Amino acid sequence: MSGSLKTDIRIASQLLTGALLSAFISGCMVGPNYHTPAVPAPPAYKESAPQPATPVLAGTDWWPVFHDATLDDLEKQAVAANQDIQIAVTHVDQADAIRRSIHSAQLPTVSADPSVGRTREAQNRPNNGNTNGKAATFNDIQLPLVLNYEIDAWGRIRRMVQSATASQQATQADLRFVRLSITASVATDYYNLRETDADIKLLESTVVDLERGYTITNNQFQRGIISELAVKQAQTILDQTRARIEALHIQRAQSEHAIAVLLGRPASTFSIAESFTLSPPPVIPAGMPADLLGRRPDIAAADRNAAAASAQIGVAKAAYLPQFSLTGVAGYESSNPGSLVNWQNTIASLATSVTAPIFTGGRLKANVDQAQASYRQSVLQYEKTVLISYQEVEDQLAALHYLARQSAAADNAVSDSRSAEVIATNRYKTGLVSYLDVVFAQQSLLSNEEIFTQVQGQRLTATVGLIQALGGSWE
Repeated sequence: MSGSLKTDIRIASQLLTGALLSAFISGCMVGPNYHTPAVPAPPAYKESAPQPATPVLAGTDWWPVFHDATLDDLEKQAVAANQDIQIAVTHVDQADAIRRSIHSAQLPTVSADPSVGRTREAQNRPNNGNTNGKAATFNDIQLPLVLNYEIDAWGRIRRMVQSATASQQATQADLRFVRLSITASVATDYYNLRETDADIKLLESTVVDLERGYTITNNQFQRGIISELAVKQAQTILDQTRARIEALHIQRAQSEHAIAVLLGRPASTFSIAESFTLSPPPVIPAGMPADLLGRRPDIAAADRNAAAASAQIGVAKAAYLPQFSLTGVAGYESSNPGSLVNWQNTIASLATSVTAPIFTGGRLKANVDQAQASYRQSVLQYEKTVLISYQEVEDQLAALHYLARQSAAADNAVSDSRSAEVIATNRYKTGLVSYLDVVFAQQSLLSNEEIFTQVQGQRLTATVGLIQALGGSWE
């Protein structure tokens, strides 16, 4: 057997031994394995009462349950063009790139390291025996491949991959959370705008009645039937109502501008046509699931952040242990370019190195303490997020429950004040009261109608809030 063949066999056996040693040692992983923190979940919502069933929401597009074509269009525009959603997408892409970069550390790194050199050595150099004591000038052409590989003996790299993967999953959950928040904001601003439209319509119709009342009152004053005080009172009520309309126009414009920004459009080029009706909110189905842990994206993000922090404890603990590395070189070397790629000019080497910490001044312990503190913080943040999520659901359920009762009471108040207006009008026609009594009755009717409209708007926005609190669905 030739010497070169024996050398090749020895190098191959060394590589095989190193690979087997790597596989054996790499089975170990220091640090804790992550488990989702246990947070008590209520069996049912306190504020949830049995109600008639209705088709449930499904998927991420929750807004079709409101059956509003304008809202559907606005939501689609927001999902496609909102800058916050697009920023969240870039965060996902960035986290995925980091994960892939860290994952690559599990594989060997192979690089080419060619070099060409020409060297002259002095005659009186030390150990001058290869050139018979004479000066020498020679070429050195190398064409090697260099392999570097860290043996993941204690799971340091695998823990880093776990941490990066969990962080990337957290950004995906953050993206879903941002999308849910933006679409909920669009719906909330939209229904605030629709409530304002309805209020403006009420006030504008009332202004017509107040103008007629002012004319009647002024004519009576001119004929000496009533005092000037009644005229001024009618004029004051009319001016106050007109001022309230202008304030509502400001409110509507601001809601419209806010929606434009959510849609990623300039406020100056965006408008929404007026609509003076408020549709009733969808009925909440009975038997909503109380478990939010797999539904809310902010809870999912907090869980993944805790998992990432847990893996970092293993990374920090692995720094206490020796680090094993393999370095290999294989290629060609010659002083003559014509004979470079020749079997006799092959070069190869394989080396194993171990680096073990001896004294670090407490740095390693500090890094472990920091990782453990960060993990405890992330667990507490997870628990806080879960508790807040149940609070938000209960808040919206309570709001919807009492708003439904308030709506019924407000509807009765509207009916009562409308009857009072009819009575005041009939008494005025028979000459029993002045027209101011009619105006005051109209004012009372307007006030109750405004309250009813506001409650209807609040019920719609509370429903949006409930859907958001449930993670975008009540399926």
